[in-house]
Amino acid sequence: MELDNLLDAQELIALEQTYGPFPRQHCPLPVGLGHLEWWGDKVLRDRRGEVVPVIRRAGQGVLLHTKTSYPPGIYRLPSGGVSWGEKVSDALPREVYEETGLSGWQAQFLGLVSYEFQCDGRAVPFVSYVFLLTGVTGSPAVHDEAECICGFKWMPVSGLMAVAEALRMLPEDEPGRQDWGRFRALVHDFVVERVEE
Repeated sequence: MELDNLLDAQELIALEQTYGPFPRQHCPLPVGLGHLEWWGDKVLRDRRGEVVPVIRRAGQGVLLHTKTSYPPGIYRLPSGGVSWGEKVSDALPREVYEETGLSGWQAQFLGLVSYEFQCDGRAVPFVSYVFLLTGVTGSPAVHDEAECICGFKWMPVSGLMAVAEALRMLPEDEPGRQDWGRFRALVHDFVVERVEE
């Protein structure tokens, strides 16, 4: 599968018309065979991409979450899948509600991060649509227990550099943990470069 198979040209045009020109960043990422096959199955089955809501609140920073499956102390930006046949514009509010319950926000499209997981001459593409959300009201609360989110915290934008580093330094205490951490670090780098403190 090629990256273009995941992207809807008309949707990208609509995003640009709504939010203005946006940057695109491509990240080749060598991974182990297990990680490659997991993503290959995930993409083919039900996920053409994900939304990454960067939820920012004045005086508090951006919202991070952790899950029961994460190593102790590991938090990251929320993200949620965009299914085949689903619009990014529909996935964003759904995922924000399911994972945080926050409302009243205004969105800015920060850009698109694409990935190519690579192993032994094989490759699987994936893509993140990154949005900055401001003006949120309420306190974060999980509305989809299947997400297994067990905690939230707010962090200054500058703190995302340390989040990315912690993700990159994860030990291989479970198969694929290091690949997951290196993958998840990349969108934090992207946000730090594009959101002012």
